[in-house]
Amino acid sequence: MSPNHIFLNFTVSVLRISNLWPNKDHHVYTKWRQFKDTSLILSLMPCALPILADFVLQLHGNVHNLTSLTENIIALTCIIGMIYMTICFIQKRRLIKKLVAQLDHFTAFSDSSSLVETDRKANLYAKVFLFYGIAGNIVYMTMPYLNKDKCRYQREQNMVDLDIPCGLVTRCWFPFKFDYTPVFEIVFVHQFYTCTMVSVVILDLTMLLCGFLMHITNQLKQLRRFIVELKFPEEKLLEQLHFCVKYHTAIITYSENTNEAFSRMMMLHLTLTSLVISALCFEILIVDNFFDSLRFSLHLLGWLILLLLICYYGQTLIDESVAVAEDIYSVPWYLAPVRVQRHIYMILMRTQKPLTINAANMGIMAFATFLRVISSAYSYFTLLLNMKA
Repeated sequence: MSPNHIFLNFTVSVLRISNLWPNKDHHVYTKWRQFKDTSLILSLMPCALPILADFVLQLHGNVHNLTSLTENIIALTCIIGMIYMTICFIQKRRLIKKLVAQLDHFTAFSDSSSLVETDRKANLYAKVFLFYGIAGNIVYMTMPYLNKDKCRYQREQNMVDLDIPCGLVTRCWFPFKFDYTPVFEIVFVHQFYTCTMVSVVILDLTMLLCGFLMHITNQLKQLRRFIVELKFPEEKLLEQLHFCVKYHTAIITYSENTNEAFSRMMMLHLTLTSLVISALCFEILIVDNFFDSLRFSLHLLGWLILLLLICYYGQTLIDESVAVAEDIYSVPWYLAPVRVQRHIYMILMRTQKPLTINAANMGIMAFATFLRVISSAYSYFTLLLNMKA
């Protein structure tokens, strides 16, 4: 492994481009740093507030089109989710930077080539999903523009009264007319910027956690390999077990710190995700043109894959941590001296509680959670259908 190797380099680079990751390793939280953090959130407000205004106006004037209202809900939920994850990241940024730096410490226990290979996979997956997010945004933004003529033909009286033009990704309201050049183009470009930043930040922070989980899981696999290779009787058995205890302790500590850093962020996937999925399913079912169906389907697929990924790696972490107990229990400890049995007992005791990624004590990220979120989304979906009827 190169001495200058930077772990999770791609996700860190994206955060740095987004002004969320300081350039210096040992940064001081200055007013300039605070300005950079705040500016990202404030830059979304020219898009978020008009969408919120249109949402309120539709509610106040009685809802004539539930699909338009649902579009507002999707947009606002995504923006709120991104802001929430950004704030959580800022609060835990020092710890997350420390976690990235500490990945190098595992070279003292395991093969560096395995560490680098896992990191390469983590970066590759992050690139693939970020590309999907950006490409999906381009499709999501251009489809309403391509469908502009049909929108004008079917334009609702509510849109005419509020001077809301066709061609935008979602309806919004300003206290002035903006259906002429260059004001319309400015609004369109800013909506594109907002969609891109929301997608990039949510995707990148989720893939950053997936990268950490991939590394932790890989270290657990390496530990299991060491345990399986233990042989009785052997002169260096006590030394090897002592090494396994230290290795296991390092993995547990790192996993607990990772959970502390991302626990609050995962609240997004237990709460807002189900609302977004249900709203997108409703839109796909109700809209009557191919362009809208395609963009909503791509959006839905992105959220489902993201949720499934984080639950998959959370489940893998649980399974591998439990498997350590099974491996150490299969060692013929009853043939070993008492001192050796103590080390085995220590590992057994520490594996009684599986390693998990919690969502702020509301649940753990695992397959059961994925099914629970889908179940909640289905409940919201049926509620929307009943309201439509």
